[in-house]
Amino acid sequence: MDIEKFKEIFKGLNIAYGKFKPSDKNESGKLQGDNKIIRQPEGLPDKLWQDHLSGVSSLGIIPIDENNQCRWGCIDIDKYNGFDHLKLIKKIRDKKLPLVVFKSKSGGAHVFMFFTVPVKASLVQSRLKEFASFLGCAGSEIFPKQVKLLLDKGQTGNYLNLPYFGGDGSTRCALDDEGKPCSLESFYSMHLKYAQNNADVEYIKQKDYFADGPPCLNTLYHNGVPEGGRDETMTNVAVFYKKSGRTEFLSDLLNVNNQMCDPPLTQGEITKIEQSVSKKEYDYACNKEPLRSNCNRKECFARKFGKGETDLDVTPTGLEKYGSEPPLWFLSLDGVEEPLELETEDLQNQIRFQRKCMEQANIMPKIIPAPRWTEKIGALIRNPVETPIKGVSNTEQFIEYLKAWCTSKGAAETKEEISLGKPWLNREANSDRKHHFLLKDLEDFLQKKKFTVFQRNKMVRIIEQDLKGVKKTIKIVKPDGEAVFMRPWTVPEFVDEMEDIDVSIPDMKEEESY
Repeated sequence: MDIEKFKEIFKGLNIAYGKFKPSDKNESGKLQGDNKIIRQPEGLPDKLWQDHLSGVSSLGIIPIDENNQCRWGCIDIDKYNGFDHLKLIKKIRDKKLPLVVFKSKSGGAHVFMFFTVPVKASLVQSRLKEFASFLGCAGSEIFPKQVKLLLDKGQTGNYLNLPYFGGDGSTRCALDDEGKPCSLESFYSMHLKYAQNNADVEYIKQKDYFADGPPCLNTLYHNGVPEGGRDETMTNVAVFYKKSGRTEFLSDLLNVNNQMCDPPLTQGEITKIEQSVSKKEYDYACNKEPLRSNCNRKECFARKFGKGETDLDVTPTGLEKYGSEPPLWFLSLDGVEEPLELETEDLQNQIRFQRKCMEQANIMPKIIPAPRWTEKIGALIRNPVETPIKGVSNTEQFIEYLKAWCTSKGAAETKEEISLGKPWLNREANSDRKHHFLLKDLEDFLQKKKFTVFQRNKMVRIIEQDLKGVKKTIKIVKPDGEAVFMRPWTVPEFVDEMEDIDVSIPDMKEEESY
């Protein structure tokens, strides 16, 4: 089976791939299981692609590459039981969107956008979010989940299981404009037809009946209000009218009700909504359906009578678990270019999480009730993408780097050279020889080696607890005779028997920075 064309279309990160081991289905019908990232520094071999198309082993590809660009992106629609793929396809074609619909492994939909050349990941993600909202599928997972990868820190990104597992006989296949399964060759023709050379795509934009208000209302106006969502929708339309300065809007509300709802609410029901909103202060119910599934958050914030910038909550788009000792988490946030680097305690504690957001992303998310926080984080970590680390832990790597630095040819010959940024071994002590160094100089060395996994407080913890290090005041006499006092860290002399060092992982407790 020719794999070259398939490889070219679904090209992504070339140094890692995803592997999914299914277990069972949740109540919504989605397959659950373990998501693993397998590192492949030398590149993905053809056998992985061959095994996928042959039905031997399913392959997951990370869409964002080493240059933070994509050849494809995907909207993952988590609706499985009785999902109407043909209805979605017709909506896409009516709106002239360059998208291709696939059946997912769970029976939902993967809506792909393809490119003939690499396109900046941030542009792909932004455009797919816009399309998802436009199609009434806001809140669906968007791939790429990251717009920038921290490859030097071990991050690899989130993967998507590719279609056509097993080739032409696969149920995970593209669907034509009639909703019928496509062979690989037929899909290649569709790809040729719809692949774009950039993310700035022209498509049919419909008249905006709520130009200064939440875009979700306009989407619902054109797509229709789903069953059970009429009261909530009309209430939010009334909120928009009031926010825009109207004192009387019953007539407009009745007209919009007739256009959006099938069947419309009664005049009495609309009158009751109008009276309630006129008397009380309401805000948009963004987290309630059907507004939630049609939300374009970024656009809404920009509109005069939209949600506004008062909502400082953050929206996670992806979570990765880097299997170091202890684990490191990478959390991608909507609207934030670089992912947050977090410890487990940062996910457990809102104050710590808030601090990390302020330090790394210059944002300050609001504190929410503890039960909601637990629910939010619990949903994230239930099935994260994990990158197992074989062999040496991060703690052991840190100690090896420290040893290499302290015992290198560039180490100081005299204690005076500590002021030059060099580590020094006190060879005068016969039985208690120790390496002396300043922490800032060690940090500079690790930065050059691109080992940036640990923050300063964790380095200190390892030096103190694993290496029995202490700070010691020493006197240094400068060439001009001036005496200065320094407080370097000292650790016992490194010997070849490194295995004798206890590399236990200490309890992670709140502590002050050094």
